[in-house]
Amino acid sequence: MASINAEITVVDNGRAVTDAAYARSVSSKPSFVVYHEDFHKVLGNSPQLTLVESRDYQFAHEAGVYNKATKSVYFTSNFQTSDPVELSAVNCETFAVTKLDFPEVVYANGACQYQDHVLYCVQGSKDVPSSLVLVDPVTSKSTTLINNFYGREFSSINDVVIHHPTGDIWFTDPTYGYEQGFRASPDMPVQLYRFRPSTSQCWMVADGFTQCNGLCFSPDYKSLYVTDTGAVQAHNGPGDGHSLFSKPRLPASIYVYDVVDQRVLANRRAFAFCDTGVPDGIKCDEAGNVYSGCGDGVHVWDPQGSLIGKIITGGVTANFCFAKDGMWMMCEKELYFCRLKEKGALVKIECE
Repeated sequence: MASINAEITVVDNGRAVTDAAYARSVSSKPSFVVYHEDFHKVLGNSPQLTLVESRDYQFAHEAGVYNKATKSVYFTSNFQTSDPVELSAVNCETFAVTKLDFPEVVYANGACQYQDHVLYCVQGSKDVPSSLVLVDPVTSKSTTLINNFYGREFSSINDVVIHHPTGDIWFTDPTYGYEQGFRASPDMPVQLYRFRPSTSQCWMVADGFTQCNGLCFSPDYKSLYVTDTGAVQAHNGPGDGHSLFSKPRLPASIYVYDVVDQRVLANRRAFAFCDTGVPDGIKCDEAGNVYSGCGDGVHVWDPQGSLIGKIITGGVTANFCFAKDGMWMMCEKELYFCRLKEKGALVKIECE
């Protein structure tokens, strides 16, 4: 574990818009990059970036879920260099990382907290259907909540959030499992779903994505943000899928919807575009700012979609999560912890 000398860099926006080399240079090393003075409110007086662990493969890729009972954050590895996908947890007090084994969690990706347990997005395999699996990390007991849409298998469920006022579970279903070669050819379009566990009903609530990925609600649950990572492709046809490549003309975008009557999405509009890599995992803070893991760290936009700052790690940050004392950042071969002043929108619900 090592504290990183991450300086605060204030961008000269006037220069950046006419000097592309300068614009790229401001995020070339671990740092806090300020594009608008409001980002200082996010950082506070003494932001700190700590490298918790580094490995020679992508052990820290997705999920990021805090559990109060174990005081740990749960995360998943990246299939690209970790096949099969590993499950791990980092203790938030000791910073010790532990490898886990939950047999029903097959090729996991995203996850969230649900009923004080960890709800994993199981992408599945050619023999195991994609599903949402709830795990009690204390007892290791697993329960499958849903693994099909009225008889049709999901493609490879990617990320999931809870609408706390209703208890509904919302999740994305892109085709990355097939593109990486461990799932069969999809039987469903790329879509977003809402699942109500109390009645076992499931609704398709949005389509029209290249690859829908991360999602989160605004603090008042009146808006839903969804990332589209279509610019990242695995292969052009069936193969082993261990070779990602970029198609920069495809989306690297965040969209926002109005949430009507707590159940219907309306008025889709573009919210932001990621300038480096793609926006993957996404969260809000208590002030309504929107954070997303991108190609060089975590980017932060205000509620109007203006880029206000970046937390730069120097490499891909697929996902992250807020805990009581800061943010855990899954940066593929590196796991970081970042101390900030601003709190995540769900910290009071999930961590206190």
